[in-house]
Amino acid sequence: MKSCKMLMLIAFWSAIAIGQAMQQVQAEDDPADIIWGVNTSPPFHISQGDYQGEGICDVLVDVMKQELSELQQQIRQLPARRITLLMKRERNLCFPCLIKRSSYNAEFNYTDTTHSYPPHGIVAHANAAKKITDRYGNPVSFEALVQDSRFRFAQPIERRYGELQPLVEKHLIGKSHYRIVTGDNAHVNLMTMMLNHRVDYTVDYEMIKRFYEADQVNETDEQLVFLPIAEYQGKVIEGAIGCSNNDWGKRAAEHLNSAVERLQANARFQQALDQWLGEQRPKP
Repeated sequence: MKSCKMLMLIAFWSAIAIGQAMQQVQAEDDPADIIWGVNTSPPFHISQGDYQGEGICDVLVDVMKQELSELQQQIRQLPARRITLLMKRERNLCFPCLIKRSSYNAEFNYTDTTHSYPPHGIVAHANAAKKITDRYGNPVSFEALVQDSRFRFAQPIERRYGELQPLVEKHLIGKSHYRIVTGDNAHVNLMTMMLNHRVDYTVDYEMIKRFYEADQVNETDEQLVFLPIAEYQGKVIEGAIGCSNNDWGKRAAEHLNSAVERLQANARFQQALDQWLGEQRPKP
């Protein structure tokens, strides 16, 4: 009798455990249609201050939520490096602003081009900028510059530079004049480091300098200078939404792609692009 009761209890709890496991599997198989991975990298995402919520990618996400209101959408705030790491591990996420099919994120599911950026350039403090152009021209030969150890270069930990990244890896990483900058808003904090002459230059979009000058108080007499890069002359960088390389990510990218044209026609999105990229920005 006791053994019979014991078997019944085991069967009862086993049934509950199996039911819970099935519910968990069902929940994992039926996540939100879109899960946005966002970070705090102004002016892509602006989480505080006078321009809060008005970053290019903030507005992109808002518009997509409106245009695809029939879908279940969630937002997760994570460091940029963490977002791409999770996506590479095929966790369900979409990154609203990626360089389309860059070599280091080529495996993701991408939408059509959502917007275009002017290419990266060199941002330097004024003193360094003059010396750089005197030695390496204007536009600057980046391949020649990175081999000059007299100029100190810094790179935010999550930032990659497309076609220029191999030159950074070959000539800068691991050298005494190379520095990684970590933490929230690393690329904006780097602007302050340059004004204080702690480093001489970085590579970034001109809009990073534009945001810094609009949002921060410059407590020095120094100015930042943006210099075009010779290797990027005549080129345009295509931005797109990227989703994880799995079945969920493929479906999510297809959903999002259906609204890309409406995103591009949205007045608020165009205004955000004009504000941070300039009205002369390239257009897809």
